[in-house]
Amino acid sequence: MDIHKPKAARSWREFLIEIGTIVCGILIALGLEQVVEWTHWQEKAHEARSSIHKELTRAYVLAEERIAQRDCANAYLDQLAADVESSPAVWRPRNTAWCGIATLFHYRSIGGRPWPTEVWRSIEAEGVVSHFGGDYKAKAPFIFNFIDSIHAMGVEEMYLAPELDPLRRPLVLTPDGKLRLLSTIARLRRLNINLALTSRQLQVEIARLDPPGATELEADRAAIPNFLSRAGVMLNPQPTPAPR
Repeated sequence: MDIHKPKAARSWREFLIEIGTIVCGILIALGLEQVVEWTHWQEKAHEARSSIHKELTRAYVLAEERIAQRDCANAYLDQLAADVESSPAVWRPRNTAWCGIATLFHYRSIGGRPWPTEVWRSIEAEGVVSHFGGDYKAKAPFIFNFIDSIHAMGVEEMYLAPELDPLRRPLVLTPDGKLRLLSTIARLRRLNINLALTSRQLQVEIARLDPPGATELEADRAAIPNFLSRAGVMLNPQPTPAPR
């Protein structure tokens, strides 16, 4: 077998041609590698946006629940505060109905809801977010920060609500005891208002960035067991209408 040894360039022109050929080959290889990598990240970004859309749809529906309970929960807390303030020294438990639901508790917190952020956190950790296009790269993190804020306030509400449990039975109310209960009621009322306001803003931001369809919303409403679907529930305002 004959082996053809490379011939040395006999002139600067031949030398530059050979160097140019090598450089062009390297540039083409690098360019193809970048195209393959770009295509890979675009596919991951497309898949990620589809998964994020499902989480945003779920968050939109959970926000409806917070908005819907705002007025009836505030009315209940206002009445409870008035009852505590006017109570004689011995408190007698009242028959309670929270938003139309008879309850053994003096405030039904829904703050323990698991707001959907698992997919987002995974995508964020993988570095996919930086490959989103348009406004998505800037606005999606903002929306999920909103969700984190709602979850944090909900957890605070969940741990605060049991402070009203002593009102479920006869209780000697000292002046200091009344003040503590009234302070708890005021904090729950403030949380309820802030949760409703933040939830409504969340819905607005989701509708601007990646609005869920009416069919998707109805499917999630049917899939999530919540107090909105219970018989006897009295709400004002009603749940936010689905986008058209």
